[in-house]
Amino acid sequence: MKQVSIFSFAALLLLLSACGKHHDSTPVTPAVDSTALYLHLHTNLDTNEVEAYNEIYTTSAGRKISTSFAQLYISHVQLIKTDGSIYNIAGSLVLKVLETEIYALGNVPAGNYRSVRFHVGLDSAAGQIPSISMPALDHQDMWFSPATSASGYIFVNFEGRIDTTTNADGSDADMQPFLYKLGTGLAYKEVTMPDHDPVYECKKDIPQYIHLTIDYSKLFTGVQLNNNASLSVPNIVSNSTAIGTMINNNIPAMFSYED
Repeated sequence: MKQVSIFSFAALLLLLSACGKHHDSTPVTPAVDSTALYLHLHTNLDTNEVEAYNEIYTTSAGRKISTSFAQLYISHVQLIKTDGSIYNIAGSLVLKVLETEIYALGNVPAGNYRSVRFHVGLDSAAGQIPSISMPALDHQDMWFSPATSASGYIFVNFEGRIDTTTNADGSDADMQPFLYKLGTGLAYKEVTMPDHDPVYECKKDIPQYIHLTIDYSKLFTGVQLNNNASLSVPNIVSNSTAIGTMINNNIPAMFSYED
């Protein structure tokens, strides 16, 4: 009996030794070099960077404008590599507010990227996420109503006052209020930025920033300012009107590189 026990124990040692050797010979795949990526977003009214709400600025055309609220969603950020292939930044979603300029998107592989692409607004999948589980969604000032779907969210919320005189020579007191709450599928816009010069060189462990300017005054392109009906898109229904459609179509023009 003792001999059987000894032989069994020896066999077990040989088996364990073989398993150990097999484990040691398995190649280990090294982690992909990566770096942290950030969006650095500026809120502008024409060439004026907005420093505070309700401050009056003058556009390059001489028209006075101020904003009391300017926020929007950016989602589904993608990097375009120099060979044209795409890197998707999983789960990328930010709510751009005036008070904050820098937003972390996560880690991306090291390499050279020529451009960035993203969406303004939320897709239907994001709309199914409970707002309490994602802080960027838990903002009632970005809801048309208690938001239970993407269509319940405001994608771009822009409010303020503007000089509506034909010659842009009105007084501060004569500036008229405007209210643009843009949402639904009409406001869900893809934005592909032009190739950046130089390319973005993302190097291992060296944070990379993409600097963008958001010019809210671009939403007025083509808008007849002296028509009060053109100054209000307050709800879901008004987004599908002629003026609502026009303003929504102006969304992609809001973005430019800040270099």
